[in-house]
Amino acid sequence: MSRWRTGALALATALPSLAVPTVAGLAQGSPTVVVRDVGPGRPGRILRAALTTPHTVLVADTGAVALRRDTLYSNTVLVLAPRTTVASNVRGDVVVVGGDLFLHPGAVIEGRAIALGGGVYNSTLALVRGGQYSYRDHTFDLARSGDTIALSYRAIRVRTPETVYLPGVLGFGVPAYDRVNGLALSWGPTFSLDAARLELTPTVTYRSHLGAFDPAARVAAEIGRRTSLTASAGRGTFTNDGWIRSDPLNSVSAFVAGIDTRNYYRADRIEGQVGRLWELESVELEPFAGVLTEFAWSTGPQSPDARTAYSIVDERDSTGMLRLNPAVVRGRVSSAVAGVRARWEIGDLTANVLVSEEVPFQAPSDLRFAQTTIDGELAFDALFGHQFQFFTHAVLTAGDSAPPQRFAYLGGNGTLLTLPLLSLGGDQLLYVESRYAIPLNGIVIPLLGAPTIMLRHLAGSAGQSRLPTFVQNVGVRLTISVLRLDFVIDPETRDTDLALSLSLFR
Repeated sequence: MSRWRTGALALATALPSLAVPTVAGLAQGSPTVVVRDVGPGRPGRILRAALTTPHTVLVADTGAVALRRDTLYSNTVLVLAPRTTVASNVRGDVVVVGGDLFLHPGAVIEGRAIALGGGVYNSTLALVRGGQYSYRDHTFDLARSGDTIALSYRAIRVRTPETVYLPGVLGFGVPAYDRVNGLALSWGPTFSLDAARLELTPTVTYRSHLGAFDPAARVAAEIGRRTSLTASAGRGTFTNDGWIRSDPLNSVSAFVAGIDTRNYYRADRIEGQVGRLWELESVELEPFAGVLTEFAWSTGPQSPDARTAYSIVDERDSTGMLRLNPAVVRGRVSSAVAGVRARWEIGDLTANVLVSEEVPFQAPSDLRFAQTTIDGELAFDALFGHQFQFFTHAVLTAGDSAPPQRFAYLGGNGTLLTLPLLSLGGDQLLYVESRYAIPLNGIVIPLLGAPTIMLRHLAGSAGQSRLPTFVQNVGVRLTISVLRLDFVIDPETRDTDLALSLSLFR
């Protein structure tokens, strides 16, 4: 059964119990609707914001609501029904809870068309000025008390009846490619218990360049809606530089251009973590704590004559597939780990922060250190449809110098273009990037769409035990469809660089 049907049936079952008198399938009057449990993410906040503005509530106990042609709604319309059709003029949003929203020819919605627990289905002869949004995995259960309807968040998750099933595509995960592993392809079944509240997934990953088959296993448990427990164990190839580029982009860059923006080491690792989600008015907080132990060793390439993984553009030099991998200290690191994930959403301002702290109680050479890692991003709309964006990544180490398997790196495409690729590194790192995006909507290129100009300022430093002098880049980025062209200059040295890359991922 599809996810939207699951949400629609749940609402259809709940609605008749409301016992609201109806006229032509609609409840008379406008009951008071409150959000008892807003839930995580945007859906609950969209719903709560709609209830703070002038709005009309429509409730159907016969399964459908129709906003008919030649009808005008002067404000936002909130519909509680498994199916809603819109052919009217709405001077606000249309928000459907627990079902699907179908746009009919002639419909005009000045705001947004939003479906919570279903989908928005378009008509080419309908106009929605604020955009269409479908949240099929999120819905709200209803409870009535007098003239008040209380809504409580519920995640729609299709609980598979099978005890064993194959996730992804026949059990295969998303493949990855890099200069150390070559092709990394994982496969494994999932064992589902307690209606999928407890899942065990053993996997084996084939790494073509290493000729290795790495075993691993992961356990995930739900303890209520807000508490989660995860544990994993296995052998793998690890990096501290995944923040620079996403896995898909780094894989494409390595395979096509021979440029890999990560350093790697190998390890046997066991880790476990428990997290708890707290949902506040405009903030979500998820503190977590756990333990980690790993036995690490170096991996190649580590010499100029090493055999390299294949790339279409065979970059067999110090910046390509043959770029030497920094050695790590062979040995075990066992640590306590804690941190918090936070998300703010206030109007058009969104912010995401991840702070984690690792405190080892076992390390090579009996090193004693504490390492803090921070990832943050902030975005808000500016005048004339422009947008400001800010990104930061920091690694801060106190106490003894950390072993090299805890080093992070800067330089090259993805960070500071005027520096050689990953030429700055150590257990101390700070990188900040500011962007001001200007969409050129008046220019439309056939098949590619409208370009965007982005003004950029980047600054960063990395070193061992201390941060050396910061390097700055200023420049401009032109983005057209999936392509982006970057030009930067170092204001101090006057070094410049020009780079072409994909814009599908950061």
